Amino acid sequence: MKSTNIFLAAAISIGAMIATVPVVNAQETGAATSSKSSGRAANRQLAKQVQTTLYKQKGLESADIHAVARSGKVTLVGMAPDQKQIDLAGKIAEGVPGVSSVTNNLTLDEAGH
Repeated sequence: MKSTNIFLAAAISIGAMIATVPVVNAQETGAATSSKSSGRAANRQLAKQVQTTLYKQKGLESADIHAVARSGKVTLVGMAPDQKQIDLAGKIAEGVPGVSSVTNNLTLDEAGH
């Protein structure tokens, strides 16, 4: 009888441990997902701030310039009519709060396109 009670107690303890493992993993996965989504939201917000700043800059033709952000690093993509516009866009993007670096992948807009 005593050995049966010990066996039963051990089985209950092991069952309880096994049952909690998926719950702990689910909580960790949920935290990671939440962190990823908040990171993506921050990236979208920074890209939007850069786009808005470029759009508001007088003398910059920003209609074909787009910003992509990831962890403070901004990449400019698109086209500009001349090298001065490309350089200006990069300089403006560097000045946006939260931008740690800028990769300027803008290209010259070819005539006729």
